[in-house]
Amino acid sequence: MPDHRVLVIGAGIGGLTAASALALFGVQVDLVERRTALGGHAARFACKATDRCVKCGACLVTEAIAAATSDPRIRIHAESRVGEFRRTSQRFEFTIERSGEAMPGGGRAPGAGRDAAPPAAASADAVVLAAGFDAFDPKDKAYGHGVFPNVITLLEMEQELRQPGGLKRPSDGSAPQRIAFIQCVGSRDAKLGHLWCSQFCCGAALRAARRIKSLRPQTEITVFYIDIQSFGRDFETFYRQSQQDLRLIRAIPSEAFAVDGGGVRLIYTEGALHPATEAVFDLVVLSTGMVPPAGLDELAARLGLILADTGYASRDPANGIFAAGAVRGPMSIADSMADARDAAARVLAFLDRPWSLAERLPAAPRPPCSHLVIPQGACKAGDVR
Repeated sequence: MPDHRVLVIGAGIGGLTAASALALFGVQVDLVERRTALGGHAARFACKATDRCVKCGACLVTEAIAAATSDPRIRIHAESRVGEFRRTSQRFEFTIERSGEAMPGGGRAPGAGRDAAPPAAASADAVVLAAGFDAFDPKDKAYGHGVFPNVITLLEMEQELRQPGGLKRPSDGSAPQRIAFIQCVGSRDAKLGHLWCSQFCCGAALRAARRIKSLRPQTEITVFYIDIQSFGRDFETFYRQSQQDLRLIRAIPSEAFAVDGGGVRLIYTEGALHPATEAVFDLVVLSTGMVPPAGLDELAARLGLILADTGYASRDPANGIFAAGAVRGPMSIADSMADARDAAARVLAFLDRPWSLAERLPAAPRPPCSHLVIPQGACKAGDVR
């Protein structure tokens, strides 16, 4: 059997999954990631377990990182980017350059500003583009993100939930008593040309809200939404429980104003026949949607690809180059993993390499949820899908 090598661009959950799936069949993989840390945005997500696992998928990222970093067939190039790229008659020739990419939330990756190492030349038989997504920047929305300290994004909240002590107000470190989630910030927005649903926001927001309620039952949580996207096999049961625990308002606030004490006043209208309503919250969480990653158009040009009208990559952009995960459009963690396995299968077929997903690829990694609040035995391996 020939010794095939594949270039995977992006080490988020899609790239990690594709790389491990290919390595499982003996393919050598060069995994290139522009940032220092692996896992992409999914690695920032917190476990949402309450008294049981709620299948949020956050723990799957840790498993995917461990699988990729422990496989000798996967060569990881962090803080790197694909430089020169050209297609020969049968292979792809490229260079790997150090990037020193800025990290999410500010700061620079270790090594940024140092003298760059000379580009390393490499080649591959196929390419998997798994560049993931960016979160929409809400700075131009009327909610005061970046101006009001107690207006944060969903991903910023996820990072807070990972810290000891749980969610706190950025302004004073106190526990918020009244929290508002605003859904669809930057997605389903015709003015921006973002007509897509970002898929993960509803599940992430509702699971996070109920997680906060489980830790601090006295917290009042309101969720402003357009529609609630269904998610998970137990969605109907989960949604009914959310209606009992949370205040769900089918309206999107139009404006936000700062009030004394660090609070935020939101103005919203529930339908055309209702007057405008005002409510004050201690913390406002913006569920920012997915957008194509910065630099995707430039990368696509170097790879010789044409992007879809949405700015995302198509399933199989070119002969020998395949797309996987959220670079093709908004996806949840579980959907990104499934899409990456499908891309790996397409690569193997392109390489004419014998394979059987049923025999060699697991349906999904199923690590036990490890959140400390779960009673022993409440969350078992297999609970997470």
